Amino acid sequence: MRLLKGIVRTGIAVALTASMVFGAYAAEKTAYSFTYEKQQVKLGEEAKGALKKLGDYNSDKILTNCADDSGVDKVYIYDAFDVYTTKSGSKEIVNEITLKTSGASTEEGLKVGDTPERVKSLYSSAKGSMGLYTVTLGDTSLVIDCGFKDDKVVSITYQYTAK
Repeated sequence: MRLLKGIVRTGIAVALTASMVFGAYAAEKTAYSFTYEKQQVKLGEEAKGALKKLGDYNSDKILTNCADDSGVDKVYIYDAFDVYTTKSGSKEIVNEITLKTSGASTEEGLKVGDTPERVKSLYSSAKGSMGLYTVTLGDTSLVIDCGFKDDKVVSITYQYTAK
C-alpha cells in the first residue's frame, strides 16, 4: 500500500511539473503589447477598438510627414502616454505607443524614471547605443530612451515593425 501511495504521489508531482512547464511554454510572449488599467492593446490592432479600451483621450492631432502628407497618421494624447496610428489598407491601426510619465509601465514593469540598470535587468537582450536601448520581440520593438546622460528612462516607445 505504501508503495502504491508513493507511486501515486510521484505521478502527481510529475504531472504538476509537466503542466507548469507546458503552461509557461504556452504563455511565452510572441510580441510586446501595452496594458493600461487592465486593458491590453496590441500593436497592429485596429485603432477604434484600442482607443475604446483605453478610454477618453485628451486630444488628437493629424500628423504630417514630409514623405507623405496625406494626413493618414494621427496621435491620440493621454496623460501618461500617446497612441500613434496609421492607415493600413482601409483600417486605422495602432503603430506606436509612447509612455511619457511614470503613470504607465510596460507589462514587465519598466516605467519612466527607472535606471538603465533596470532596463538591462528586465530586457537582457536589449541593445544599447548612446542612451537608447532597443529590444525586439516578433513584429514589435521597445525603444527605451535613457536621455543624453544615460541616467534614467525618459520615454518608452512600443513600435509595430510588421510591413
